[in-house]
Amino acid sequence: MRCELCGTEQKLTIHAIIAMGAANGDLVTVSYTCNECRRFQEHLAYAADVAAALGQVRWMAKVIMFGDEYIHCGFPMEEAEFEIERLCYRSSSSGGLSTVSLPTRVLRCRCGFQLEVPE
Repeated sequence: MRCELCGTEQKLTIHAIIAMGAANGDLVTVSYTCNECRRFQEHLAYAADVAAALGQVRWMAKVIMFGDEYIHCGFPMEEAEFEIERLCYRSSSSGGLSTVSLPTRVLRCRCGFQLEVPE
């Protein structure tokens, strides 16, 4: 895995690795940013190539999405016991509060870091 613009293999920050499904064999979609030229890239790759690149990468996003899992501190985050389901905002045209329901789940890392993600 290397930056398509500058060619570096060492200075990549990986953000997500998503399996394409059984029908596509060992293909995954990988997204990363090159720290050398600051270019974001996303493309198909073989899982073995991405695994080899993970051994060389020095930077990871603080939270990496690996399939359906969110990884922080090297471990999958677990669902917390509470959810935030409502957002309120004041409309300038009507002057009143409007409520929007947004189904989310809160994930918690072993270190205490929490992340709210849509369902």
